[in-house]
Amino acid sequence: MTGFWKVFAAIALAAAVALAVMGTLAFDQLTELGASATRRELAGHAALLAAACRAPLERGDSPAQLGVELPDLLSRAASLAPGRRFTIVLPDGTVVADTHERAQDMDNHATRPEILAARCPHEPVLRWSRTLGVDMLYDALPIESADGSLLGYARVAIPADDLAAEHASLRSALLLSAGVALALGALAALILARGVNRPMQRITTFVDGVARGETAERLPVSGQGELSGLASAVNIMADRLDERFQRILRDQTELLAVLSSMTEGVLATDASQRIVLLNAAAATILEVPPGQARGRPVWEVTRTLEIVDVIARCLAQGRIATGEALLVGDNHDRVLRLTASPLADDHGPWGCVLVLQDLTEVRRLELVRRDFVTNVSHELKTPLTSMRGFVEAVLDEPDMVPATRTRFLQRARENTDRMVAIVSDLLSLARIEAEDGALQLQPLDLREIAASCHEDASSAAALRRIQLQAGLPGTEVPVLGDRTALATAITNLLDNAIKYSPEDSRVRLELGTTAPSGAEGSPGGEAWVEVSDTGPGIPAHETERIFERFYRVDKNRSRELGGTGLGLSIVRHVARAHGGRASVQSTLGRGSSFRITIPLRTAGAAPGAPQAAGLALPSGPATLAPATGPRTKSAPAPGAPATRASPTESP
Repeated sequence: MTGFWKVFAAIALAAAVALAVMGTLAFDQLTELGASATRRELAGHAALLAAACRAPLERGDSPAQLGVELPDLLSRAASLAPGRRFTIVLPDGTVVADTHERAQDMDNHATRPEILAARCPHEPVLRWSRTLGVDMLYDALPIESADGSLLGYARVAIPADDLAAEHASLRSALLLSAGVALALGALAALILARGVNRPMQRITTFVDGVARGETAERLPVSGQGELSGLASAVNIMADRLDERFQRILRDQTELLAVLSSMTEGVLATDASQRIVLLNAAAATILEVPPGQARGRPVWEVTRTLEIVDVIARCLAQGRIATGEALLVGDNHDRVLRLTASPLADDHGPWGCVLVLQDLTEVRRLELVRRDFVTNVSHELKTPLTSMRGFVEAVLDEPDMVPATRTRFLQRARENTDRMVAIVSDLLSLARIEAEDGALQLQPLDLREIAASCHEDASSAAALRRIQLQAGLPGTEVPVLGDRTALATAITNLLDNAIKYSPEDSRVRLELGTTAPSGAEGSPGGEAWVEVSDTGPGIPAHETERIFERFYRVDKNRSRELGGTGLGLSIVRHVARAHGGRASVQSTLGRGSSFRITIPLRTAGAAPGAPQAAGLALPSGPATLAPATGPRTKSAPAPGAPATRASPTESP
């Protein structure tokens, strides 16, 4: 069958169906109209009959008298409405007059459906008449006096055969009309199909291309005949589909980008707790590939009961549910903050979204803060208690031996110096950690600062018979930093190395640069300062904590050497304040190497800033000879705190 005949058949079939539907609707409508007219007719006849019979009934005549008077009224009513049956029934159901039967021969009508329904709104009743032996459509109205009392019932009936005959006549007329309309519709379909076939083929091809996602040329609106409106609508539809596809793709890309960049884990489930979405952070936390998690129940993806419980509570209660979960790991445990919010639309909740926030670092910082407060209290309480004891001993015994008094006062001064050192180091930490730009950054030569710190530490090294060496480059090492802070950090590393190294050992200070391109000293690289010793070393499990405030590996020895427990913490914060880092490598029993790494100053940094005055150092790496005797330590830079540190200290 060609496309033309397909179109013709479709149009003809559509016309036939339309005619059938319209005929059916028309028949139903006309049938309903006929039924309504019949109901109105019955109600009207009943109302007229009730009005005509009210006067005789109000006089209170006996049934015999009524049986003589009322038949004449019913006969006149029957003459005006041929084929209709009229009946008068008393309130007790006694029939006193009827147009088709003798009232004396009729049964009591008190239980007839139309009589029972007469006193309330009702529809006519179609039932079998036992008196006439045919189906009749009955309607009855109450006859009431002026004061509202019931006098009887006026009943009107129509034979059901009369209604069927009317329906048959109506059906025949409709069928004839439908046949004529169908013939005319087929002729019109033939004419219309010829004009629709070719434009329809063009529109069909275009729509198929749009459905396949192809970017097809829009349909020409002119030349489409009667389908020009359809062609215009299809073009508009294609444009809107393109816009929506692009918007969906853009929204999906933005959503995936946002979810992927979030540090918090995001997991969405449906009402049955099956995962419909999770981002990379959530997949990492739950240790499951995203592709394998989607579509699976939450309890299959994770065995963490707290996560399952929070989602279940959110879905059951339809509101936000919170909780915490502890994930046990090989390296360290993780603490998660769980927040589940319901997902809902116009039809109600259909799932929930769970946000997994890693609180491990927050809990660690809280622990560090508590430890810090405890350590500060302990570090300050010890010297204060000692000072109080020595001072009270001197005051309580005026006749104390001068040598003993001097020794007590000397010990009190030592504890005072220790408290001053602790407070000074705490102030240094506070200055470095300040967020209001407390550091005075300026162009510096790190080689000159390292050489100055090396010279200052020579006297202390000579007193302990330690060979202090230095390996410094022959060219400038430009950095942007705070001279006092950098000098303090390098001095702390040297002091630690000297204090904790055995006599007749070696401590070495080295300075160098690295760059991503591999060219030493090139702009954009890093400068590093490393202090190595041959001391007792640090256990591997302690290296993570030595930069904490007041943390010591050997607490008794650290206090004996005068350390405050804050030196390495200052080193780390100085490095971080300059955009760098502090690290340590240590072997137990063989020594340690502490390194500070900070960015090199680029050529465009701080234009016009004066270069720091460098010392006259030989070209190439230089090794300074160890000090051979006691020397006077040079004064620190103005404002530099007096710091003491142990090799196991941290923030």
